[in-house]
Amino acid sequence: MGHDISSIRIRRLLKLASYLRKKGEKGAEVPDILNHCEYSSRRALQDDIRLLKDEYKAEITYKRSFPNRYCMTYEGEFLLSLSLNIDDISALSIGLGMASHFVPDFKKHCKKLWHKIAELVPDSFVTMGEWLAALTTLQYPVSGIKSWVFETVIEAIHDREVIEIDYVSPYKDRQKKTHKVSPYDIFFKAHSWYMTAGEKGIDDKILMFKLSRIKKIKISEDDEFLPPPEDYNPEVFRESSWYVKGGQLKYDINLEVREPMASMISEMKRHPTQRISRIDDDTAELYACVPDLEEAARWILSCSPYIKVIRPEELRALVRELAEKTISLNSKQENTASSE
Repeated sequence: MGHDISSIRIRRLLKLASYLRKKGEKGAEVPDILNHCEYSSRRALQDDIRLLKDEYKAEITYKRSFPNRYCMTYEGEFLLSLSLNIDDISALSIGLGMASHFVPDFKKHCKKLWHKIAELVPDSFVTMGEWLAALTTLQYPVSGIKSWVFETVIEAIHDREVIEIDYVSPYKDRQKKTHKVSPYDIFFKAHSWYMTAGEKGIDDKILMFKLSRIKKIKISEDDEFLPPPEDYNPEVFRESSWYVKGGQLKYDINLEVREPMASMISEMKRHPTQRISRIDDDTAELYACVPDLEEAARWILSCSPYIKVIRPEELRALVRELAEKTISLNSKQENTASSE
């Protein structure tokens, strides 16, 4: 930028950009802008419009048809006026580091944003923020996803468009299948990004797809978007899962948990319906209502030998089946090599 901008003008520019954004495609009449943004003259308004267009790449048009008005069709680069302290800078640094980890394709954007911030604040703030970010070491594994998959899903959700995907699930026949789905939401859970969607012909059922398993994706312009069920709430759906699979809460589970797992589960709430009560110093009972028993069974087995299923019997049978398969896979193999 060829010249400095006073803080007074920055505040006025922010108010102008915000007002035009709020007015949208209809635009704002000149007298209304002058009054709302407290301009002393039309010349000052014209100078600010020119600055937003030339320096910040905003696309602002002047409609000469009565009534005369300005319309902003593209905001360009954002102009910000912020008061930041050292805690704010540290939070930004830590957050940008996490964003780079969980959305790898955003890494270069996060790095660029941090450099912009670092140029505007004292060196001591930058040093402290980078130090705390480095201490927030992320060893949490994240399933890899293709940038074009992530971007296409985000675009389809925003524009309410149908997408056609080639999907391979490790369960059942493990064959590639083509789906035409209307995506509703994405979320990160259990190492991976997931998409919830609806598919024509499957009434009132929310499907889930792991983004890393999508092999091919494209916008399907000829298909009509299928709106989600009226009772669909993305947040409730996500929170209903014990691990990943969300849905209607329909299975009441009751577990007897022994130490040291009894103390460990008390330190972390795994499910919104979870209730824990102590039986004695060595044992606790856990109650919850979940949408899927298979995920609960796999978690129970991962905590062995410290959890006993009290009910339902179906869950106990699933745990037993998984345990028997595990024993079979890990049984001692016979030495078939011939001895000399």
